[in-house]
Amino acid sequence: MNTFTIASLVPKFILGDRTGYALAKAIEKALTIMSDTVQQGIDLVMNVDTMPEWRLDEMAWELGCLYDYTASIEEKRRWVRDSMPLFAAYGTPQAIYNYLQGVFDDISVEEAWQYGGAPYHFRVTVSGEWNARKRAWMQTAIASTKNVRSMLDSMAVGSSCRILVTGQGGILARIIYPMCGTIDCAQDGI
Repeated sequence: MNTFTIASLVPKFILGDRTGYALAKAIEKALTIMSDTVQQGIDLVMNVDTMPEWRLDEMAWELGCLYDYTASIEEKRRWVRDSMPLFAAYGTPQAIYNYLQGVFDDISVEEAWQYGGAPYHFRVTVSGEWNARKRAWMQTAIASTKNVRSMLDSMAVGSSCRILVTGQGGILARIIYPMCGTIDCAQDGI
């Protein structure tokens, strides 16, 4: 809430008069109300963190960004807020990660050189809940964000695991290398 102090804007002789003081205070209150109303309008139109869901949908349409109208309001806020950085990643595997990370638990994008595919081909594997809506979102997200010349070989749903490899060891040999100078093997005992 913005507050105004009218005393610095009105001459003292007007503030000394009862009617002038009342008029100055009325103007002060009107400026405060007008400022709050304008701020609410600006927040409604421009502030992604406070705008209602209908405005988020409108904003996504205005920006032309990839957007899921059925997603939760927090996901919608993230997509609208991050639309410019997301646009910067279009055409890269990172763009696919960016759009699928809110929908699936784990995403893996493999390029052709990683699995022996044809040049400019890639495949995507995700894990998490799988249904027709998520499948449609995945197809839309990949088609919209991939490099234009790239071809999607396959989409797969799977799971991932981590393997922990540990080992024990000891010192088998110790070799001391001289750092500088000349070595006299007989004198140094080597």
